[in-house]
Amino acid sequence: MNKKQIKGIVIVLQAFLVAALFLPAGTITGEVKINDTSLSVFGMIDRYAGMGFSDDALFYMVMACAFPVAIILSILFLKERTNFGAAVVISAFYATASACFFSSAKRKMVDYATLTSIPYLIIFVSLVSMMLLILGFFYAAPSEPDEKNKND
Repeated sequence: MNKKQIKGIVIVLQAFLVAALFLPAGTITGEVKINDTSLSVFGMIDRYAGMGFSDDALFYMVMACAFPVAIILSILFLKERTNFGAAVVISAFYATASACFFSSAKRKMVDYATLTSIPYLIIFVSLVSMMLLILGFFYAAPSEPDEKNKND
């Protein structure tokens, strides 16, 4: 795999992470008077904010929307090796924030909703993306000078 392929795969994975925010990440349980019991990530964030954790929900919503876009822009517009390095750091923050938010939401909303496999898929895709970015960072390493030029 070369650097261009890694960039393409990471861009597709980041686009999936943005699209996954609209997928049903949970199911509303208990006494439900509505027909649609699915709960998207945005709905889960809204419900989490309604439980008194509005700062946490706002923080995760900003990260979930802005960080994949920032990763794509850094891959496309920053200089070689810097692009992968910056994207790795942003991806690590995103994976950590996603894992923290979904584990907290699972515990706090235990009587309101059950989670589907989408939150786990979001965390997994962000980790795969981070590993690919690390691989791209290693591929973008400057080449060592050969012996002939080293002695000059």
